[in-house]
Parts: sequence; C-alpha cells; structure tokens
Amino acid sequence: MSVKGLPDSVVTSLSSLSKAQQDVLASAPDEMKPFLAAQMKMQKEQELSEWITKMLKGDHEQATSVLRNVGG
Repeated sequence: MSVKGLPDSVVTSLSSLSKAQQDVLASAPDEMKPFLAAQMKMQKEQELSEWITKMLKGDHEQATSVLRNVGG
C-alpha cells in the first residue's frame, strides 16, 4: 500500500484536533493560541509520520519474509 492509498478517514483523523485539544486551544490566552495551534499541528504530523513508518515497515518485513521462504 502506498501513502497515496491511505484512507481519507485515517489522514483526517490524524490531522484534525481532538475535542480536548480544541477545548485547550479555545481556553488559551490569545497570545498563546498561534503557538499552541502550531505545536498541536506538529504533534499530529508526527503521529501521522509514525503511523506511515510502521505501515511501511510491516510491508517490508512481510516482503522480506516471502523472499526468505522462496530462497530457502
């Protein structure tokens, strides 16, 4: 599966803020909102990157296992 093949629901859920995060952002002082929003966005992007990395690692391990079984 390629990154382009990720379901939209996965990308949307990992890239949108949770209700708790939205509440924290709404109750933050105005001068802190841009910083908090950027920090939360960066955290979500990191979660998405980790999820994609795990998915690709699993694909790699599966392919390696197949090659070992064919060659052995």
